[in-house]
Amino acid sequence: MPVYSSARVWGSMLRSGCSAGAARGITTVRSNLMAHTSHLALRSAAGIVAIAGSALLFSTGAQAACAVAGVIVQCDDTSTTNTTFTTNPPNDRDYQRAAGVPVELKVDPGTTVDGFGLSVFSSGPGGVTVTNGGTISVDAGNTPTAGGTAALNVTAGAGGPIVYTGGSIINNGAGNAFDINQNGAGTTTVTVTGNITAAAGSGIVVRDTAASGNTSVTTGAVTALTAGKDAISIISQSTEANVTVVANGDVKAGNAGIVAAIIPGGSL
Repeated sequence: MPVYSSARVWGSMLRSGCSAGAARGITTVRSNLMAHTSHLALRSAAGIVAIAGSALLFSTGAQAACAVAGVIVQCDDTSTTNTTFTTNPPNDRDYQRAAGVPVELKVDPGTTVDGFGLSVFSSGPGGVTVTNGGTISVDAGNTPTAGGTAALNVTAGAGGPIVYTGGSIINNGAGNAFDINQNGAGTTTVTVTGNITAAAGSGIVVRDTAASGNTSVTTGAVTALTAGKDAISIISQSTEANVTVVANGDVKAGNAGIVAAIIPGGSL
């Protein structure tokens, strides 16, 4: 009921010379209309606040999690537990899927996944794609075991390409920062735009098989200062493959800064 309509009627009747009694009656009607309108406005405002509050609560709940949809795992700000999905959703660390297409792990831009870090394993031939828009880390005092022992474990169990693109990976607990296992006929391509840091382990470790394809690793700064630990360690068993390492930042290690080798049998 628009307020301006009642105001127009009130002004028109006064100009027409209505009686004082009629004017008092109109005043009462107008007051009632205004009170009713104010009441509706207050109820509407309360409704808006309630809706906004509900949306805020829903968004917060949806963000603080790793959501799984088919072969896609998408994480926002999350503190993971040392468990395999579906043991403790939405905070599991380890995700195991099987598909003929890449299993995708996505960390949303500007967010942090901490606690026990993350692990993704594909038992199908589609490989694994990781897009890290934020930071993946293990908290001090934690030792991951579900799906591996690094802050980020990526495994292509039946081959297919492994592709990592994105930000920092940090292990402040026990274990390496980033472990990659290519167990079939697939390539491995890693492009790190942030820093790799391991407090007690190695930085980046890549292992493959005799059937695997090329391995390419491009990094920023890599730090693994514990005695006996390498900053970057890539050992390929494939005599048909190439190994390429590009370090665009400082590489610091307790043992070797960069190990890049093709060794049939896979051990030094």
